[in-house]
Amino acid sequence: MTAYQAPQNTNTPEPVAHAGPVVWSLAIAVLSFSLMQTLLVPALPELSRAFDLDAASGGWILTTYLLAGAVAAPILGALGDRYGHKRLLLISLGFFVVGSIFALVAPSFSTLLAARVLQGASTATFPLALAIVRSDLMPTAQPAAMGWLSGMLGAGAGAALVIGGVVTDFIGWRWLFSIGAIMGLLSMALIMRFVPRSQSKGGGRIDLAGAALLTAGLVTLLLALTQGNAWGWASIGVLSLVAAAVVSFAAFVIVERTATVPLMNLATLAQPGLALTSIITLFLGAVPYLFYVGLPVLMGASGGIGHGLSVTGVGIAMLPSAVLVFFGGRATPWLLTKLSRSLVAAGSLFLMLLGSVGTALMPGSMIAVIVFFGLVGLGNGIGFAVAADLVTVFAPKSEIAAAAGLNGVLRTVGSAIGTPITGVLLLSAQGSGAHLAPEPFQTLYCVAAAVSLAGVILALCIRVPAPQREVSVAGD
Repeated sequence: MTAYQAPQNTNTPEPVAHAGPVVWSLAIAVLSFSLMQTLLVPALPELSRAFDLDAASGGWILTTYLLAGAVAAPILGALGDRYGHKRLLLISLGFFVVGSIFALVAPSFSTLLAARVLQGASTATFPLALAIVRSDLMPTAQPAAMGWLSGMLGAGAGAALVIGGVVTDFIGWRWLFSIGAIMGLLSMALIMRFVPRSQSKGGGRIDLAGAALLTAGLVTLLLALTQGNAWGWASIGVLSLVAAAVVSFAAFVIVERTATVPLMNLATLAQPGLALTSIITLFLGAVPYLFYVGLPVLMGASGGIGHGLSVTGVGIAMLPSAVLVFFGGRATPWLLTKLSRSLVAAGSLFLMLLGSVGTALMPGSMIAVIVFFGLVGLGNGIGFAVAADLVTVFAPKSEIAAAAGLNGVLRTVGSAIGTPITGVLLLSAQGSGAHLAPEPFQTLYCVAAAVSLAGVILALCIRVPAPQREVSVAGD
């Protein structure tokens, strides 16, 4: 069978001469989505009280957003490649705004969960924004633009932990959703004004079978990962979900290989460089969540090695890492003019390795934890940016949003893996009474170090053809 060839557009628009307004419009859209990833984490106790939920039910407020985003990113990204990136970006932000408004006034828990599903569509903003940068900006402006987008992606998730705690403590959890609605509307207005219209590439009917199978595979896999601790990893429910995920992904591969116009070009995704990038992205998603979930426990406890901070205090202590995520993303374009992508990617994971080892050695020192978590944030920001850059190098221009969407899913899966790992390892952290034992935290961050080390090794194996490297980073 002849390999699928993406439709080519011979009437390519001229690149945008003044990139600033376009980049800022896209960056605010990415920030809107990234804030909402963790904005509700500090508010979970208040939300659980408001809707009379137990801890397991309250966790669905985060899980629902995760599931919806994992489905939305690759599917809306692929549709953006075909029908126009700007159009699909506005659609995803429209869902986000509607979801934020419904969540703001939600009278019941079921309404709130439905609103979170709509909000989850905004996960597609990053791959769609990345595709717009690659398609519509001058080559000299692309590296800096990708640095801004990647910096916003990581910084938003970290800063939201602080913002969420302060807003919840002083004016209440419903105001968190008003932040989402306002930022979503602002993003849409800026995109309509400054982002050029993407040309529709067409390409036949939507691959509904592929979309359905990909959705089934992602939902069942993420449900298994997020509910494993609660249901038991050897329970019938979890094992059934894993089996359903395997069957769905296998069927998806078969359908995509035989479809006339597939949702995703599997030959592109199977390239060695893109495959290694995908595995590294999985690690980049997992390691920070070992800290996001573990450090609030460590910093909030008052006995043993605990630091006795309030919810707001924990957020402030974690803020330097979020700032360094942003600066890591912004520094990456410059690093790519000095070093190969392979070395920059390996360096990002090496910083995360150092931060993990340092935290494992000195979990009882507040200053050490803040400093070493800052190294994790810096490495994560660089890693996000170089992974995004690698996707644009290895994927054809007509398939960037789909490839970036799938890359984003792997980051989400990594986060989903990191959360239950943290839960399992910290089960024994609480010793007698409020005494917090150090050993579980040391084990947790040794795991983070081991994952980071594996990422360093894989990153050094990435090989990028010289002509592609020159085009992407020239002139920054």
